Amino acid sequence: MTQQEQSRPIVIFSGDFHRAAVIKNMLENHGIYVFMQNEHMGSIAPFQVASGGFNPVKLIISGHDEEEAKKLLENFDRDGTEGIE
Repeated sequence: MTQQEQSRPIVIFSGDFHRAAVIKNMLENHGIYVFMQNEHMGSIAPFQVASGGFNPVKLIISGHDEEEAKKLLENFDRDGTEGIE
């Protein structure tokens, strides 16, 4: 992976505010900086930031953290744990 690819922003999650907040917290606890896009409008008026109001909040990370974040999300989705097995 080139330096440019490592520094590009990656949308790692799109969904509702509450699930995004839990995932953001989990990733940050593992040292991954996360930017939450549409944090406020996604909870107040999701239909204004996303078509039909579906998946209004996006979590954005650096491409450098993509592999670790995907592993964490896979474990989180599979069994609700935060750790990498």
